[in-house]
Amino acid sequence: MRSTSTAHGPRRFTAAATVVAAAAGWSLVAAHGGAAAAEQAEPGAELVFEQTGPIDGVRPGDATEVSFAVKNKGTAPATRVALYLNGSQGLAYAKKYSNCVYEETPAQDEGPAQTNAVCDIEQILEPGVVYEPAEPIGLAVQNRALYERLNVNILAGVSTFPDGTQHGGGADPVLRLVARTAPEAPGTVHGSELGVDITAENTADFALTGSKVKGKAGRTVNATVTFANKGPAWARNDVYGPIGVFDVGIPKGTTVTKVPEFCEPAGAGGAGGATAARTYRCTTPYNYADDDSERAYVFGLHIDKVVANATGEVAFVKGDHRWGTLPFDKNRTNNTAKIVVNAPTGGATTGGTSGGSGSSGGTSGTGGTGGTGSTGGTSTGGTGTQLGELAETGTTDGTLRTGGAAVALLAAGGITIAVRRRAS
Repeated sequence: MRSTSTAHGPRRFTAAATVVAAAAGWSLVAAHGGAAAAEQAEPGAELVFEQTGPIDGVRPGDATEVSFAVKNKGTAPATRVALYLNGSQGLAYAKKYSNCVYEETPAQDEGPAQTNAVCDIEQILEPGVVYEPAEPIGLAVQNRALYERLNVNILAGVSTFPDGTQHGGGADPVLRLVARTAPEAPGTVHGSELGVDITAENTADFALTGSKVKGKAGRTVNATVTFANKGPAWARNDVYGPIGVFDVGIPKGTTVTKVPEFCEPAGAGGAGGATAARTYRCTTPYNYADDDSERAYVFGLHIDKVVANATGEVAFVKGDHRWGTLPFDKNRTNNTAKIVVNAPTGGATTGGTSGGSGSSGGTSGTGGTGGTGSTGGTSTGGTGTQLGELAETGTTDGTLRTGGAAVALLAAGGITIAVRRRAS
């Protein structure tokens, strides 16, 4: 599986122009040395975009174009402008203009990876005139594309490159703006920022995996549920909630002793509180899931009494999120799973008492005496459990390998998500 980065601080262009994208909504904030951008803006110049509609129906491997129109609504010319482009990770720039600097940024905090550019345009933009790029911004739709977005921001009078126009960012000609000859339509809607949604015809396969565990009465076992996005597309939600929400049923005869992160009792827990709940609602920690990524949720279960083949159901639910019905997931055969405690003998066997745990890449597997571990998605260890089954102890919480600090705050019976909102 493709590994992704963890918790990165803000990335900066070497020319001191910072582009930071909010995780939910892809809102671009362009700055030169923080608040200094506002101080350096040219008095009397005010650049605004004409708003435009979304792009739908593209496919992975296609090329598409985004054009824009920007007007100087101010009373004075803009003698130099900085143009900022922020694309989601399913997009790539078809051309690399020589007056632009490009940078791929990894996942950071709760935000997914991005592809960014900052362009230094040494032109005079006259008041009252509408300008367009000499040619549209060409974009290549990647194989992982699904819900994509290109944000465009422009600032007047910002010395993004103090020594003059930056050359060498790309091999293509200079990106220039030209005056539009057609008159502006009455009632044109303007905004300080332009965001274009690009939806690709693609799928993302969300999958749940359960486990089988064995133990005598009085023992505590670890049962793991795994959420995975098998791709080919990555998927992002809107600004409000996690991309994946699922319920985990607790098998009869067991009591929860350890609740994994991003899981909370679904409904009242009864006199015993959280440990008495029979269903837990779990979410992904972010509002997106990268392609070929997974996260393990490990429940500690105390076996109060042995109930043969005790089963807890695991299934996606419609939660407080835009894609509650997972319309992009065309493979529904792996949308449910089970936790089984003390299944009848004769199938796969469990390993001995574990001596530790670890993971490196794919799905965890449990070894025999000596502990659990995984490397690249295949089980390791001595004689013992098949893939998907766990020994009585020793597994540990996995992390969705998409990086960053988690943002979900869960409450019993419902879900409240704290995610950055769009700037607009």
